[in-house]
Amino acid sequence: MHDEFKLLMDKADGGGSPSFLTSEIDRFLNAAIEKFVAKRAFGNNPRRTGFEEDQKRRDDLRNIVNNETLDPDVHISTMNKPNGVFVTLPQDYRHAINEEALVRTPHSAGTEKRVSVKTITHDRYNKIIEDPFNKPEKNTVYRLDYNNDRVELICGEGQVIDNYYLRYLKNPAIVDKTTGVNCDLAKHTHREIVRMAVLEALENTENPRYQSSKIELNEIE
Repeated sequence: MHDEFKLLMDKADGGGSPSFLTSEIDRFLNAAIEKFVAKRAFGNNPRRTGFEEDQKRRDDLRNIVNNETLDPDVHISTMNKPNGVFVTLPQDYRHAINEEALVRTPHSAGTEKRVSVKTITHDRYNKIIEDPFNKPEKNTVYRLDYNNDRVELICGEGQVIDNYYLRYLKNPAIVDKTTGVNCDLAKHTHREIVRMAVLEALENTENPRYQSSKIELNEIE
């Protein structure tokens, strides 16, 4: 990726583009990786498609899909909502893809079941908590966002949550040529990412090739 960046910046053949340090190229590449993931996950791209909306998007981000089975925090705080528990998200967590929870009724054998987790807003929670037709019941767990990389899971009355099953997009690796940390996105994405990094470098140096390179990047995608 470094070699291609230099080539596209017209350095490999002794061109007139500015010379960048290895650490500077790393920064351009990492900025491009961040932009690439954000654009491919949420549809802000020429195709206007987000993650899992077509095969290209699935393939673009498949290497940063991760799975974790998480336990609720042991400490029960007075800050919890009724029937709520906090769960600490993985350190590399970026965006949730699919969420389920294992719930059971205490002291009742054979009541364990894996149910869907539904994300709701705090405003929505306030409206439905008193509604008997919307309150958390035995086949749904609600999730509220919280601080310090935690979420709150709220189950039905008389239930407890044993596990939280989270499939998510993780943060991509931070490329560092000096320490040998490579891009962990799928190989076919590397050329697009390098193009995005070059585009950023050209814009920063106010290079007249910026517009033509931007057109080329859109054609590649």
